[in-house]
Amino acid sequence: MALEDIESRLERLFERSLAKPFRRTLQPVEIAQRMVRELDLARQVTPQGLLAPNEIKVWLSDKDAQRFKGFQKALKEELTEALRQHALEEGYNFPGPISLQMFVDDELDGAELVVKTAFVSGESEPRVVVSDGSTYTVGSRPLVVGRTPECDVTINDLNVSRRHAEIWRTEAGVAIKDLGSTNGTIVNGHRVSAVSLSPRDIVQIGPVTLRIEMV
Repeated sequence: MALEDIESRLERLFERSLAKPFRRTLQPVEIAQRMVRELDLARQVTPQGLLAPNEIKVWLSDKDAQRFKGFQKALKEELTEALRQHALEEGYNFPGPISLQMFVDDELDGAELVVKTAFVSGESEPRVVVSDGSTYTVGSRPLVVGRTPECDVTINDLNVSRRHAEIWRTEAGVAIKDLGSTNGTIVNGHRVSAVSLSPRDIVQIGPVTLRIEMV
């Protein structure tokens, strides 16, 4: 999902609830755009690739904070997703889980905001993102992908074997292994038996694509 899609969702969410008065103050898409810009400015080049800050603090005026009242949870979820998607598109890694915090600054006027970022070490939590939008955390136990309801990631299609593949965490990140499926597990266009995955890799299982996010 591109950042533009998330911005469109933010616009629709708040247009329905706050209507015209909201248009004259700070809009959620402006917060997303500002956060993304701060990520780009603070990114660092490391031997492991581009590293982006994972702690983001946002200060809003009291006026804007009051307008968001009742929508803070939805707003934070969408803004966090915007950060994840931008990082995926730009090839950024995070040093740990994303932390987004929002505060009120009485000295700010309406439509003003302050964004500060920091690098905070921590254990990243990889997740599988399916093309239908569903997500699954890769924990200590491998995720089994297959056709039966007993699988962790169920794909109801005859081109998918009952137990098709499994995804698990490794010291280096995440790996996938085909479980002897009939039609195979495809990574970046190539059939594989077992391989490590990066956020840039595209996994094809039957009609469904999957990718990995390190968040």
